[in-house]
Amino acid sequence: MSKKRTPKNLLKHSWTWYLFSVYVMFIHRLFYKSIIVEGKENIPESGPVIYAPNHQNALMDPMLVLHATGKQIVFLARADIFSNNILSSFLRWLKILPVYRIRDGKKNLNKNEDSFDMISEVLEHKLPVGIFPEAAHSNKRRLLNLKKGIPRIAFLCEERNNFELGVKIVPVGIYYSKYNTFRAIAHIRFGKPIIASDYKEIYEDNDQKGIIALRDKIYEELQPLVIDIRNLELYDIYESLRALYVKQLIKKFQLGKLSQINKFRADKITINALDSFAKSEPEKMSELSLKVLQYNELKDKYKVSNQSIEKPKLNLFRLLISSLLILVISPIFIYGLINNIIAYLIPKLLVTKIKDMQFHSSIKFVWGIFVIPIVYIIQFFVFKAIFHSWIWSLIYLLSLPISGFAAQAWFEWITIVLQDWKKLRIKNLYPADYNKLKGLHNYIVEKLDIIVSNSKIKIG
Repeated sequence: MSKKRTPKNLLKHSWTWYLFSVYVMFIHRLFYKSIIVEGKENIPESGPVIYAPNHQNALMDPMLVLHATGKQIVFLARADIFSNNILSSFLRWLKILPVYRIRDGKKNLNKNEDSFDMISEVLEHKLPVGIFPEAAHSNKRRLLNLKKGIPRIAFLCEERNNFELGVKIVPVGIYYSKYNTFRAIAHIRFGKPIIASDYKEIYEDNDQKGIIALRDKIYEELQPLVIDIRNLELYDIYESLRALYVKQLIKKFQLGKLSQINKFRADKITINALDSFAKSEPEKMSELSLKVLQYNELKDKYKVSNQSIEKPKLNLFRLLISSLLILVISPIFIYGLINNIIAYLIPKLLVTKIKDMQFHSSIKFVWGIFVIPIVYIIQFFVFKAIFHSWIWSLIYLLSLPISGFAAQAWFEWITIVLQDWKKLRIKNLYPADYNKLKGLHNYIVEKLDIIVSNSKIKIG
């Protein structure tokens, strides 16, 4: 079988790719409330680089790497999305190549040689590549076992170039505050590069040992960059505890301001401390888990959030003023809701049919790129046909995305205020349950204070 030629667009800067990316990155930036980037100083300025991110959120993961680096990266992606010829051509134009897995059929595994050869040629042209070392995305905040794909490609390139190419592997940690919602927080962290040729002697002595050694090094460097909950039996308990305790930990242990970077640090501290506690005090961990389950049951029963529960007291006057302001600006929300109902509602309905939440954001994002602009343009011409004014039609067109974001912000605000009203309702109508809820919250926080303080984890 003859080797396939590497498409030219993979081996050079593509202006069509760049122009399209300007628009896509603009939508990507709007999609998230904030995008936090750490460790950009670890990105090599030149030379062949393989970015190795954990895989949490389907299409949004490579988008985040592209956003943070600003580079035209060639990615490997699961082969089943290349089944349609038109989509396959579009993906290759986007600098994405297929990689086949066992589930795609053993007979197709040999096709990986073509993709690996193309990726090797990209690296030999000193251009960046992106490969997900887990080779699958996860619905949990944990790092899966890494596959051997990156080491194999790195050694293939180095071997073809007498180990003088200088391939560097940059581990990348990706975190989302929520996987499936619009205007969430995205956080990406770049680790220090790993030099593939440092493992030359191990590889030449025994290629499999070299591959495994490099794979394990990638895992070792990637693990500190991600939220990695290893205890699957207590996974939901850990998730509840880190969400409940994050603000308390930052304040108590003086980690600084309540930023996403410090929230990440706090989550890592909490999870590591819980791991140590679960191993050394399994019975006490069971007691804590029971309290968490009781707390969550009450919290869910009355549909209140941690944010409302942890407030020491509610200011009724401030709550009334907030509610009044929400009513006053409700016409803006209603305008934004009505004029964006097609743009926002349909993708929400579409994702309800997809069980894998890791695809929800991707579907909404693609909808935002390709469909929402068309919907807005149609609305513009309908408005023009009714009111016969170009100026007012343009003003209307500009108001559509602005009012849409205003409606989203209004919805987030009203959600917080409603949570506070619910807390006030529980306090006045169900005082026994309210006291139990507050008591459980305080018990859990105090217990976590002790667990973190007694752990040998370095804080600060």
